[in-house]
Amino acid sequence: MLAVALLLPLVDGPVVPGSALSAEAQWAAVLACPRVSVTGRAVTEGTGVVVGAKDGFAYLLTAAHVVPYDGVTVQFTTRQEYPKWNRRTAEDTEVVERWPDADLALLRFRVPERQVVWFRIRDPQAVSQLPLAGPGQRPKSFPFPAWTVGLTGGEMTVRVDRVGSKQAIRPPDRGLTFYWETDHLPERGRSGGPLLDGHGRVIGLCEAARGSHGYYTHLDEILAALKRGGHGWLVTPKP
Repeated sequence: MLAVALLLPLVDGPVVPGSALSAEAQWAAVLACPRVSVTGRAVTEGTGVVVGAKDGFAYLLTAAHVVPYDGVTVQFTTRQEYPKWNRRTAEDTEVVERWPDADLALLRFRVPERQVVWFRIRDPQAVSQLPLAGPGQRPKSFPFPAWTVGLTGGEMTVRVDRVGSKQAIRPPDRGLTFYWETDHLPERGRSGGPLLDGHGRVIGLCEAARGSHGYYTHLDEILAALKRGGHGWLVTPKP
């Protein structure tokens, strides 16, 4: 019986069966999206997404309102442990930059070590990552299908959604910003989580729920902020 059990596929878990985005792509997204919270602060927890690794550090994006203070805790799940959170949290997590107008923040944390014989090396493969869509790779006609990743009841889940339009909005005390408007309201805890296209690329980040719609910071805003901050290496070159 044990041998038979080992041959059975893993349960669907957080993914949406039968979706146009494959189950493997959905799992990859879940594993690249950590729970993000501020240690010792009464701040609502949110979601982030790892979009690159360099020089022994992994870099993740989230919403600025999820990390208004320093002292951030980042926790991942694994496919074997889901829905539990890995006992190890990301090491040396710091907020690299905040862009309040676009409600974006860039964090980094030390990539886990793995021991090889007598020395230790930093292993970028130890951290799952999702690519940002590059300039010109965003969908250009509406509506289009999309997938969101974020916390639902304390667990990381994938949801199918639909983007109906691109909106220019001026939030209170902030500049004019472009957003994707989705059909479904994001649940509490999904702020900072990614909006994905049919290739599993990040095209937006969850920012707010207004009325009966969700709003995700537009890809163009994300790419522009990263380039302004000197983090253009995270941006996929234009095809």
